[in-house]
Amino acid sequence: MSTYNPKNEIKLMILYLLKNVSFSLNHECLSNFFLEKYTSFIMFQDILADLIDTKLVEEYKTKVSVFYTTTEDGNEALETFINDISDIHKKELDAYLKENKIKLKEESIISANYSDSNNGNFRVSLEINENKDDNFKIEMDVPTADAAITICENWKEKAKSIYTYIIKQLL
Repeated sequence: MSTYNPKNEIKLMILYLLKNVSFSLNHECLSNFFLEKYTSFIMFQDILADLIDTKLVEEYKTKVSVFYTTTEDGNEALETFINDISDIHKKELDAYLKENKIKLKEESIISANYSDSNNGNFRVSLEINENKDDNFKIEMDVPTADAAITICENWKEKAKSIYTYIIKQLL
């Protein structure tokens, strides 16, 4: 007879959430659901680090965001222990996904990153990605780190309109 462990259930809930979206989730999207009613920030970070250390979740970092997906081992662990997630928590996860899937996708597929370039400038990379494939990418050099950061921050908010504008101009 196993004893209930809330930390393990949250691990399984994270795997469940990641498996039931067809895209990588960024840290903010993933943590918002759990921090709202299930755990503290420190506990969530500890649980997520454990999932990454045990290779059940894969982490992809940029300078401005962190993205997560389940691994094959994570999917197998979820399949094996899915009954350890209470029915009420599965219903809450399903309702959250149903209500927020479009928003989660939009927030997770738009990414921005910057790095130092060899000529003293900063290389900014702005992307709209689905399933780790580059669907749309703009790269540019800017003179300062502040400019790079501002562009990366504004990209999240303006990516869709910029993409739409460029496509309209090209068609």
